[in-house]
Amino acid sequence: MQSRSFILFALVSLVAACSTDRAVRLPRTSEAPATVLWAWERNEDLRFIDPGTTGVAFLAMTLTLERDSIRREPRRQPLAVPDGTYLTAVIRIETVKETERRPNLSDGQIAEIVELAQSALERPNARGIQIDFDATLSERPFYRKLVSALRSGLPDGTPLTITALASWCVGDRWLQDLDVDEAVPMAFVMGADAEPIRAFLRAGNDWTEPLCRASYGLSVDEAPLAGLKPGRRVFYFSDDPWNAGYLKKRYYP
Repeated sequence: MQSRSFILFALVSLVAACSTDRAVRLPRTSEAPATVLWAWERNEDLRFIDPGTTGVAFLAMTLTLERDSIRREPRRQPLAVPDGTYLTAVIRIETVKETERRPNLSDGQIAEIVELAQSALERPNARGIQIDFDATLSERPFYRKLVSALRSGLPDGTPLTITALASWCVGDRWLQDLDVDEAVPMAFVMGADAEPIRAFLRAGNDWTEPLCRASYGLSVDEAPLAGLKPGRRVFYFSDDPWNAGYLKKRYYP
């Protein structure tokens, strides 16, 4: 019953999105390759990839917001890629949930994050920034201000993307005026939403949020999703270090 309700709500949202007169934000054209591997905090030797077809989105740092401070954990594990690889620096943002240590979500924290994002672009071939922040409802206003500040603070033409919970892309319209180039739907580890969203896509439906329609975020450790639209960029996640064998498998139509 809960799954049927979720799908119905998503379909209603789709109709509403199509019928509204309000301008919608579409993903901008990207020069990133059609395949991108997420390289998380571990030793990754990706010299086997073809930089002409495959890019890398590497975890550059993890930022934990607490009260009015930011605890920064830079990448400590080595990352080896071929010369000329299209790199996207991923910044993971987390917030302390305990009431007495909950972050202030201040303008000062935003300014510090922008400065850290600028530093992440110093790695050779780092072309863009991707923010990975599972913002709660109360954290969304802060996230909006952060995205706006990043857009203003990054060099002109720097691609700015975010990861998006799959639920944000189906029936949740809060991304519609966010000034990002692309929102990558994380269609894996979806928890209670997994089966409703799988059924929604399997039925041939597309994400209701236009910003989510340029790519998919998939895991090589989960069963492939049915009903995915062809011709979109795919970000792949793996629980284990990457090897050439993964790229020989077919996870996307």
